[in-house]
Order: sequence, then structure tokens, then C-alpha cells
Amino acid sequence: MSASGQGRSRDVRAAINESTFREINEQLVAAVALDGSDGELHDVVCECARADCTELVTLTLREYDAVRAESERFVVAPGEEHVKADAEIVVERYQRYWVVEKIGVAGEVAVALDPRDDA
Repeated sequence: MSASGQGRSRDVRAAINESTFREINEQLVAAVALDGSDGELHDVVCECARADCTELVTLTLREYDAVRAESERFVVAPGEEHVKADAEIVVERYQRYWVVEKIGVAGEVAVALDPRDDA
């Protein structure tokens, strides 16, 4: 496999990892939304590409929904170790969390795996 093919494969795996964490968070957020506690802070799992990441990110349901409005966007813990620079860019930085946007093939995979996408 060529170097570019290996990089593409790593980007796809990273996007799949992040999408798996996003699906977990979707279930957590759905359960919390039933309580109607929108203004409260809630913990979700970091949606970074690292399969071994166990960090929690704290945000409101409104903040999470704002990130999820774009299929290519994920909420990650603050810090460069949660950013895969060759497959995503940091688009927003807050004290409690950062927002990354998948680019290239990783973005395409993220869109395809978005549980909120009805298409």
C-alpha cells in the first residue's frame, strides 16, 4: 500500500473511532434530554480519534447540539493530544471543550456515519 493509501486508511479508522464515541454521546444526550435539564452541565465522552482516550467533556445540551449541527464536527477534550492534525482542524476552543472538524476522506466518513443524518 502506498504512503498516501496508508494515510487515507488511518484517517478512515480515526473517523470511525470518533463516530463510535459520537454514537455513545448521542445515547447519553437523548437520555438527559428526557429529563428536560438543558441548562445544566453534563459529561460526555471525548470524541477524539484516540481509541484509548477515556476523558470526559463537560457541556450543556445546547452546546452539544450546536457542535452536532454539522456532521463533520466533534467535541473533544481541550489539548493538542486530542486533535489528529492531518485529518481535522480545531474550529472552536472553549475552556471546557474544543470542537474539531474532520476534513478530506475523514470528513466524508463522519458524514456517512452521522446517526442524526436521515438520508
